[in-house]
Amino acid sequence: MNRESTIQEFLDFAQMVRGCRPKTAEAYAIDLKVWKMFCAVHYPQIDNPSKAKMVVDYIRYLRVDRKNASAAVGRKLATLSAFTDFLILMELLDSKQDERKKWPKLLDIPERLPVVLENKEMQDILTQPDMTTVLGRRDRAILTLIYSTGLRVSEVCSLQMKDISRNEQRILISGKGGRERYVPLDPIVDEAIQEYLKSRNSTISELFVSKKSGSLTPRAIQLMVKKYAQEAKIDKKVTPHKLRHTCATHLLQE
Repeated sequence: MNRESTIQEFLDFAQMVRGCRPKTAEAYAIDLKVWKMFCAVHYPQIDNPSKAKMVVDYIRYLRVDRKNASAAVGRKLATLSAFTDFLILMELLDSKQDERKKWPKLLDIPERLPVVLENKEMQDILTQPDMTTVLGRRDRAILTLIYSTGLRVSEVCSLQMKDISRNEQRILISGKGGRERYVPLDPIVDEAIQEYLKSRNSTISELFVSKKSGSLTPRAIQLMVKKYAQEAKIDKKVTPHKLRHTCATHLLQE
């Protein structure tokens, strides 16, 4: 088996047949590059990525040599498993050779607890945007939306004007892999969005508009969240993803 060409075939299969997003395929490519480097030194002749002994040594290599956290190790093993499925599907590997049942179980223990904001800290951030400006009203709407619904940054950026249904009080979300779902349109979120729409002046279909009247990027939202957290004098590393953690935690507390 030509490992290089087979991996490329797998990456093409992931995107063109399974419909994986480009970022997912990119993550697969990075993970398999690490595996290839490991095999080049320790298992140059191996053609079965599910070989249990190899996987044990690979995990040791990831943890000790590369200092990977449990989440990173788990992701790389998931990629290796997906690659194994592909080889079996394409009859490049006999299913009888599949040794994944022998793989060691990884302890599902986080390396550190996620950063979660207190209620007051979250409210302090929400009061930072200047509501006398269009950008301030836009930023308040975005912050309120993420905190209330736990949306991903990419989902916020891809929101369309037509996705907001005030009559049905719900928002249509296009998530990973093109999957769609609805989230409730909370009255507080609706109010913040309507306040923003009063002064929104753009012809693009996206709900949130950049300073230059174009589509908003995930990076712009990340910088915006960081700025308001600093202005609120919060001594924590605050990111949009941390706002998602905060949303989930506060919902559980309630």
